[in-house]
Amino acid sequence: MEKTILGAFSEKGILLDPRAVDALTKLPNAAECADRIINDGDNRPLVLTEEDVLRYALDGDGGAGTAREAVVQPEGARKQITPVEWRVIVLKDITGNSTCVGNVIDFAKLFNDRYSTIKKMLSKRRDLAGLIPITKVKKLKRDLRFAGIVNDSRTTKNGHTMIELEDETDKIQVLVMKDSRRDGETYLKDEVLGVIGALSKDGEIVMAKDIVRPGIPLRRVMTPNGSDSIVAFVSDIHIGSNTFLEKEWKRFMAWLKGSAVAEDVKYIVMPGDLVDGIGIYPGQEDELEIDDLFDQYSLLAETVKEFPDWVQLVMMPGNHDAVRLAEPQPALSGDIKDLFDSNVRFVGNPCYMEIEGRTILAYHGKSMDDFNSSVRHLNYTNPQEAMKEMLKRRHLAPIYGGKTPLAPEQKDYMVIDRVPDIFVTGHVHVCRIDEYRGVRLINASAWQSQTAFQRMHNQMPDPARVPLVHLGTGECWVEDFTS
Repeated sequence: MEKTILGAFSEKGILLDPRAVDALTKLPNAAECADRIINDGDNRPLVLTEEDVLRYALDGDGGAGTAREAVVQPEGARKQITPVEWRVIVLKDITGNSTCVGNVIDFAKLFNDRYSTIKKMLSKRRDLAGLIPITKVKKLKRDLRFAGIVNDSRTTKNGHTMIELEDETDKIQVLVMKDSRRDGETYLKDEVLGVIGALSKDGEIVMAKDIVRPGIPLRRVMTPNGSDSIVAFVSDIHIGSNTFLEKEWKRFMAWLKGSAVAEDVKYIVMPGDLVDGIGIYPGQEDELEIDDLFDQYSLLAETVKEFPDWVQLVMMPGNHDAVRLAEPQPALSGDIKDLFDSNVRFVGNPCYMEIEGRTILAYHGKSMDDFNSSVRHLNYTNPQEAMKEMLKRRHLAPIYGGKTPLAPEQKDYMVIDRVPDIFVTGHVHVCRIDEYRGVRLINASAWQSQTAFQRMHNQMPDPARVPLVHLGTGECWVEDFTS
């Protein structure tokens, strides 16, 4: 049977992905499905993928359940879906890769890796061609192009900005004039910058003509790729808090089980603060419904069992969860994982993942506390603006010694070393959708009403909203479960 089908595709010049062959041969009506594909005229694919097979099978005479039944295996009251249907590939996170001890050598390796990685990005820019080390800058007079990591930034008495930059060879002062095109910009400690300028007459400082950040290239928002799946983003659930929005959560569950749109929600990414935790902020014990951390995760495990069986959950930790506070954070530990069903995938924070051809960068977002307190125009109401600043700097948490603890790993996992299709965060409890140079930006709401701590800091949550992205078309929208 398999050889016959493969021969038929070969005669028509259709190439087959190995996973497509596997999916096709598992169908009860494989021959009929193959005929539909071959005889679909100009619409038939040049390269047949697994998604194409499932789409053609669903369109066939077997009805909407035919293809799904072919890859779903019943097990007791709950169904388990084979990895043929779920396609989550972890591209990068810290889980299982942590090597830091915390000594001076580790910190040196962390910052050296950050500098060298982002310097390579800067060197690819046309305006920074021919970067030289800082030690050579002091020997030249003009047409200087170099990169460095920010040691300090201050405003002079005349209103100019003085930046101290350092590389592996030396340090130098860079003066940004108050009337220049970069006047008013914020230069964060430990971010990596490129400089175009000339040495002053006394040879002590560089007069900057321009300050260049690595940035990201302009490109189109996700081009169609044939996937029929939808990914939902559900952050900051805070199970265990007495401000958990149970009614709104039940509306969400009812929608997932009863909406025609929700039938295509195959993945739910949860970027942190899965439970409320213990001792996270002063007075938290007065706002806990469950004051045992393990019991909080036990309830979370029972809660997520309500999700439909065709959905895979991708869970990552945040600053409220039971992992180290320093970022990058590894995935939750084994004793907690054992509480959950096999449809839950655990990843670290941050995490690069690929889901059905789309690259997703998921980060809980703790560093927004540092960005919002350091960059003038940023605030908790519009977290997408802080996300843009991260992309411009190609780093999720550049400031060391601020509000975001950083672990001194030998490799800097906070560097944005590849441009994602989707960049999602949580942490600030508001729902926002935006787009920046072709990257879909999502801050994924929360499931907790305003806490006393948030009232004290004048933070207004925007809870019980679920952003969704169609992985095939790139379309993005929000479902509201507040009423």
